[in-house]
Amino acid sequence: MITIRNTPNAAGVVISGDFEDLDNLVDAFHLITVSEFDGGRNQQYIAMSTRVLGLCYDIRHASQGDREVELVHNNMTDEDMAWHSIIAPRSNVYYSCRYLYPEMFFVMLALNQLIELRSNQIGSMRRVYGKTQAIEVAWDKHIAMIRIFQAQFLECVRSTLTDRQFSRWMKAMNSDQFDMRDIASQYLDLLAVNYINLTAKQRLKSLPALAERITGFRQDGDHREIARVVNSEAQVRGCAPEDIGLEGIEFPHCFEW
Repeated sequence: MITIRNTPNAAGVVISGDFEDLDNLVDAFHLITVSEFDGGRNQQYIAMSTRVLGLCYDIRHASQGDREVELVHNNMTDEDMAWHSIIAPRSNVYYSCRYLYPEMFFVMLALNQLIELRSNQIGSMRRVYGKTQAIEVAWDKHIAMIRIFQAQFLECVRSTLTDRQFSRWMKAMNSDQFDMRDIASQYLDLLAVNYINLTAKQRLKSLPALAERITGFRQDGDHREIARVVNSEAQVRGCAPEDIGLEGIEFPHCFEW
């Protein structure tokens, strides 16, 4: 089962699971995201999907043993081995990777939109137990896998924040006023770099406000200025806005997770 826990200095989270857990999650990510090779459909989701696949990239490499590895006790005892006449390990190998909180907030919101997109693609509405429900969506294993991943992240945040902070965070993350397709990726980079440069105590205190800045990006002056600059430069260069890099937004090579 996928597990998500806070890093020691609240820079982000540790995502862990066995090979099958992570491999199934990677498959789900690839299925619900949109790429430039999807025949021109849903082009407005490509930039958002590419950012989501950044997390998928780390999870895939974790499953290949390229990130962290840990041993997790599997509750196997001498009595169990004797009963089954086997010799078995007492621990399972779990693979893990770390991901920044600002990025995780964006990914959770983007996944909601991508799930909605897939639901509209595969669902046909029917009456079930007196309620209207899309059968294909309710039984779709890929959507279920993503929802479990999101639920694990929510529980991680719940255990990290105070009740009041968590309530504020939930209100921001469940707002129906946002659309992550329009957010400038450079703005997310700015938020991430600024967050990294905080102390552990400051990071924890800033998490609700961080969620509010991401969901309310259209009203944020920094975002408006960044979007203006990158869109203008993209037109001049004839490229996508997300391909434009901004000076002064550089991730540190080393920081305390």
